[in-house]
Order: sequence, then structure tokens, then C-alpha cells
Amino acid sequence: MHIVHVTSFFSASALSPSSAVRTRGIAYRAAGHEFSVIVPGTVASVAWTEYGTVVTVPARGAALRRGFVRIPFAIRRALDRLVPDRLEVADRLSFRQLGVWARENHVPAVLFADDVAADLATNKSWENYDRVVCGIHSATFTPAQCASANIVMMRPVVDLEIFTPLRHNSTLRDTSGADLIVVCAAPLTAAGSVSLAIDAIRELTDDGTDVHLVVLGDGPLRSRLERSAHGLPVQFLSARGLSLSERSEVFATADFALVTVDGSAGHAVAIEALASGTPVIMTGSTDHSFDFRDGSGVTTDADPAQIVHAVAVFSEKSVESRRRAARETALAFDAMPVSRAMVELHESLA
Repeated sequence: MHIVHVTSFFSASALSPSSAVRTRGIAYRAAGHEFSVIVPGTVASVAWTEYGTVVTVPARGAALRRGFVRIPFAIRRALDRLVPDRLEVADRLSFRQLGVWARENHVPAVLFADDVAADLATNKSWENYDRVVCGIHSATFTPAQCASANIVMMRPVVDLEIFTPLRHNSTLRDTSGADLIVVCAAPLTAAGSVSLAIDAIRELTDDGTDVHLVVLGDGPLRSRLERSAHGLPVQFLSARGLSLSERSEVFATADFALVTVDGSAGHAVAIEALASGTPVIMTGSTDHSFDFRDGSGVTTDADPAQIVHAVAVFSEKSVESRRRAARETALAFDAMPVSRAMVELHESLA
């Protein structure tokens, strides 16, 4: 069968496609199925990867300025060309229209609820989907709704082969010239809260800490954030320009990962960093499924002073112990068992 996954049209995600999508694609192909991913971009294109076909639909720049309304129709046109046997949707913008498209075209569909609107439970649109996948700590549905036969609970996952401490790059680290490297992967939007990371670096620098911040992400606020970071040791990298292995290299080379974005995007950042052997400092929401090993992670308020304190506490532990703890925390989120479960789920749908 041909399985098509639609993702990240509502806003630029911190990391897209995620390593979980890649692992699912590999599992689908190993089971003899075809896999395609539809993602937003500025120019229409098609690329072939080891996990499947990546189809880019224009939904950035001029295409976006023409209006959100047009984008779901563009996705539907892409689906008409791809002729999927199964549909996966992880997008707040288009999930309503794509659920209708799936019903009209008799295509069994799966919705990833954590990637759509928080009020999904009161919106009948989810009933157009044959299965709805929620994170195990998701508050989207009531316990009674979760007992429904078409709601499936699955934890966030990571590709442990791609994201590994073995991708630590000494040359990349030496290039920064700093004693401490912090990475913040988040969409460059108001929700991404990258300004919080910049404020924390400003405080660390003022305290005399030799630190270097790498901001990994894309979005409309990049110019404003670059101006805010002027004069500080801050480097901006486009997430779209990096392969998964290159992204892992950035995580594995850093000392800490600062997670400033909430929800499923924040979970994806955290587990990719942890799998790479990098402790995480999560700000804001405490709604996560991480049982942090000692030295592997902490949750703080969205306050630069608390972030600075967390960095100081982590720095007292040896590099080896905190990297080992981070990796051990991530082992519970191995993507392959969940990917195999997704294969079985799709094969069970009629």
C-alpha cells in the first residue's frame, strides 16, 4: 500500500521531518509499503530519500501570503496525484479538510492529535479519521473518549541509530571556541520563545561564562531575533538545510539543549537531544513523559534566571555522567517498536 503523511503546514515546526517520521517510513518500506511525506516549502519539489518520497507543496513566502485557505486545496491536489491507500495527518491547518477528503475518497486515515488544535475533542472533525493517535500524557481527550476504539495512545519516539552520542564532532566544537555550547531548536515564531534563550545567554555572558548559543530553526521572526542577539555569541542555523544526521551532530556536540517550545514540537526536540547524549532544560509546560535520569534533564519556569541556575547545576556534574544519563533517558523512546505498531495499525484498516 501507499502511505502518505502530511505535516507542518500550520507553522514551521522546530524540526521537520522528525526522526520519528523517518523511522516510520523505513519500517513501512521494510514491510513492503510505499511512503510519501508532504511538507511545506517555498517552491514545489520532489525528493527521494531512504525513508520515502518527500513532496514539497508551496506554502511559504508568496504562497503563504495568498492565504491559508488555498493551502489545504494544494495539499488535496498533491494527494490526488499521489493516490494514497492510507493517509496520516499531523497538521493543524489542514486536518479538517483532509479528513473530509479521506472519507470522500474512501481512504483510511490516521490523525496525530498532538499536532493539531487543543480543542480537537470538541470538534467533530476527528470523527472523519479511522484512528486518532495521542501521546500517552495528552490532555486532548477525556478518559471516556480515550476508551473509544479509534483512539490509540503512543508515546513520542526518536530514531536511536541516527541520534546518538557517537555523532559528537570535535572539529565543530572547536570552531565555536567556547567552553560551553547550548543549542535551542525551535520555530522562529512567538510560540517558539527563542527570545528566552537569547536572554539567558545574555545573563550567562554578563556573569562571565564563556558560552555559545546555536539557534536551530526557521520562521518569520529570524531577522528580529538576530537583531536582539546582536553582540552576543549566538549563531542561527536553518533546520531545513540540515539532514537528520547533521542535526544529530549539532545536538551531540552541544553541552545542553534548551527547549523553549511547548507541546509535541518540544517533545521532539527533547528526545532527539537526549538520544544524542545532551541534557535538556525544558521551560514552560511540565506536561511531558520524561523520567529524567540524574543529570539528564530538568523542567524550569520560562525565566532566564532559572535557566542560568539550571546550567550551573548541570555544569557541576561530569560531562561523561550527564551524557550517559541523557542517552539512558532516551532509550525508553525507541522509535522502531512504535513504527512496527504503526505498520500493523495501517494493515488492520479496511
